[in-house]
Amino acid sequence: MPSERPPITDLRVNPHAAETAEFIDRWVRRTGLIQSFTAQRRFRRAGCAAFAARVMPDAECERLKRGTAWLVWFFIFLDQSEERERALPPTEALPEFLPFLPPDAGRTPPPRTALQRGLADAWRMVAPAMSPGWRLRFLARFREFLDSGATAKPARPLFALVEYTSGCEVPAGVRALPAFRAMDDAAALFCPGPPAPAAPPRPGQRAPELLAVRRESFRRALAALHRDMARRRLPAPAVSAAAVYAEALTLWIGGPALPGDRIRPMDGGRLSLTEDITGTPVDLLRPRRPAPPPVPSTSGGAGALQGGRE
Repeated sequence: MPSERPPITDLRVNPHAAETAEFIDRWVRRTGLIQSFTAQRRFRRAGCAAFAARVMPDAECERLKRGTAWLVWFFIFLDQSEERERALPPTEALPEFLPFLPPDAGRTPPPRTALQRGLADAWRMVAPAMSPGWRLRFLARFREFLDSGATAKPARPLFALVEYTSGCEVPAGVRALPAFRAMDDAAALFCPGPPAPAAPPRPGQRAPELLAVRRESFRRALAALHRDMARRRLPAPAVSAAAVYAEALTLWIGGPALPGDRIRPMDGGRLSLTEDITGTPVDLLRPRRPAPPPVPSTSGGAGALQGGRE
């Protein structure tokens, strides 16, 4: 495992990007996360599938699709939580989410909100392929994420998903190494939560000097893990799994950005899907039936929602 990731000279893009874009477009409409033409156009312009294809260039087609669904879910959840915190009193509790992540990947209660429906569906797509130990670890990280409230950072549960999208789970013996935990901690610094009230006009924007310090910290942690595993003479499969995870994690936290990128889910940008076609706020955390896919109007206009409001 290299101690440093070499500079990117050629941009690698997952060849299944187009299929993933079609899948994720259907998925957000099917789960009700998209409830208007305006939100649908804004979501497509954000290019979440293209971003996912660059930070997961080696993922198999189905794993890329499902990893993208999780990225989108976390991103919309943070967006909605920020809107909700500004508009509602802090005493109003969030809807339940943990019941929709059964450890045995079995049945869930009927979802009452679009975010519950999307979470249950995303879990069903991933959990059966992973070990019981991985599921429990993901649930623990997801619970911590929910409990962190306004300071929520999706880094930890997303890092668990790196094991899914990369196709291999890191052995418990490697994850227990202090050097491995230090690498994860350094990577988590790249994954902020919702912008603070006093944040600059461009959410997620950070000083180049701060980014350079964080990159250097991550490189040092990665080099330390490499030395530690070599010193311990770990089995080759364990070292290989750690190497795959570290490379995948490196791409997730620092995937190359293209000129004109509208969204960087790991950089705390915004999808702004919280308004319907009339400009009325749409609260995806409140119970509502999901809207079916938008249907063009018979008059040839932009179209209208069909039963998406309660």
